[in-house]
This record gives sequence, structure tokens and C-alpha cells, in this order.
Amino acid sequence: MQLIIDDYGASVGKKGNRFLIRKKNSVEEFSADQIEQIILVKASTLSTDAVKLAMSKHIDIVYLDWRGTPVGRIYPCKLGGTTLTRKRQLEACFNGVGAEIVKKLIEAKIVNQAYLLKSLAKSRKRKDFLITAKKMLSFSREVASCSNDLEEIRDTLFGIEGNCANLYFSCLTDILPFEGRDRDGSDAVNSFLNYGYGILYSEIEKSCVLAGLDPYLGFFHTDRYGKPSMVLDLIEGFRPVVVDRSIITLFAQKQVNETDFEASKECSKRFLSKAGRSKIIDAVMGGLHAEVKRGNKQFSFQDEILKQSRLVAKKVLKPNSVEFEAFVHKW
Repeated sequence: MQLIIDDYGASVGKKGNRFLIRKKNSVEEFSADQIEQIILVKASTLSTDAVKLAMSKHIDIVYLDWRGTPVGRIYPCKLGGTTLTRKRQLEACFNGVGAEIVKKLIEAKIVNQAYLLKSLAKSRKRKDFLITAKKMLSFSREVASCSNDLEEIRDTLFGIEGNCANLYFSCLTDILPFEGRDRDGSDAVNSFLNYGYGILYSEIEKSCVLAGLDPYLGFFHTDRYGKPSMVLDLIEGFRPVVVDRSIITLFAQKQVNETDFEASKECSKRFLSKAGRSKIIDAVMGGLHAEVKRGNKQFSFQDEILKQSRLVAKKVLKPNSVEFEAFVHKW
């Protein structure tokens, strides 16, 4: 379990093999054998004895800022959970495990895009969206048939992913006021998508750190020098579910207007205003916290992001006993 310290003035101490949490009006105890991670959010204190106990049990200690972004961590000097995970993560780039994970991630991305199109087809009575979704699902099945040699299949996977992205965004151009996906675009839709993806990017990077993965050691996007390539690998399947759906809703409900943008003094491009940025943040965070049912339990998409990162970590640590399945969501 995770031990989350989010009360101002709380202190974490040690009592035998237990962590002692003192808050303003209460004292709680937790067995160190049941804790996987200690997360400190608000202003609090952590005793040296508590740190030593955590290190002896290979328990990660993570500090988050007010945005929930990891700003630091404490972990054992000797080979522990995080170090071993990152070592196995590197090995996975060459032993076929990374390729197995990548194929699942790309397949899930395409499937999630197709399912979103199916959902839009129902609400807008667009049979052409259903036809496109069917084509994309056919492409997704080709991914599984690729070999587990990353270098051999990388170009093929990029090709399949690119074809599906073109099909997907060609449908979105029919219901949104833009001509197509452009990472550098300053039109309303691309501006909203780009900012939304940035919020999601931060959430994925946080999940990597919390799961003990190296955000800069990806399996697929290895050509992005200086970029957190593992984040780029893991973000794809969540783009349509968390960001695209939220942005489509904003435009469909006519919540986007000129006050969301401001002119640049240096060039002809427009940029998001404070109002526009706030609008996107509210929409995307709402998407992250939206709950989905899995079996008899309710989980948020934020929970699913962390769950997937932790599953990647488990897969690289125990490739023969852990089955990796990427996140897929049916609307």
C-alpha cells in the first residue's frame, strides 16, 4: 500500500517496525511490511529513523509539489526496487520484452481511438465514423503479428500508427473547426489539444517516477534525444480517452470563444489566454478524475495511468510470470 502524507504539520516517525504518523488531532501506526511507498504532499516532517526503516525495507519515499508532480525521492544506496527496475527496463530494450510491451501499447492506442470514433458515431449518427473505426481495428490486429525484434519492427509500427492517426483525425476534422493535427498549430483546436496533452504528459511522467521506471528510457520513441521517451510510449493510449474526448466536448458545447486566446506581440500567431488555459485544465483534470467501472470496482483514469506504469515495471522485473495488457476503454 501507499502511505500518503497530505496534512499540514504531519510528522512521520518510527516505532519498532512501524511508521508512526502524528497529525493535529490523531496518531496512526502502519506496519513497514505493508508499505510499498511513502508519498509526502503537504508541509510535513520525516524523521531520520523513519527514513532508515524505509530504506531497510526498500520503500520509496517521494516528494510531490502542489501540482502532484514528483520533485524528489529517496531510495536505498544498494540495489533496490527502483534500481533493479531500471536495470531490467534497459535489458527489456534488447530481450524482446520491450517489443512485447510496445506492441500492446500501440494496439491499445489504436483501439481506444477507434472506440472513441464509435462513440461519436452513435451520438452524431455518422456511419462513416463506424467504417473508419472498423478499418483502424483491422490495423490494430496487424500489430500483434509483428515480431519481438524492436529494431526490425519499429518502422512498421510507426507506419501502422501513422496510418491510423491520419484516419482518426480525418474524422475529427469533420466535427471540429480545424484542418488536421499539427503539433505547432495555433488554431483553436490544435492549441487546446496541445495544452491538454501537456497536462496528460505531466501525469504520465509522474506515474513513471512513482512506479520506479526511468522516464527517459523508452522502448519505442528512442529517437527523441533528451525527451522522456518512456513517457511518450505510455501516453499514447490515454490521449483519446482523457484529452481528445474532453476537448471535443468543450467545442461541441460551444464553450470555446475568443476570450480563450490572445494575440502575440512578436508574431502573427495567437496564444491561449489565462481563461483558455484554465478551461483546458478543468476539462482535462475532469477527464483524469472521471471514474470507470472495472469489474465491481470504480477507478479513475488517473488510477489507470499509474496502474499501467506499475504493470510495465512488474513486466520488466518478471517477464515470464507477468502478463502485460495495455489500458483499453470502451465508451
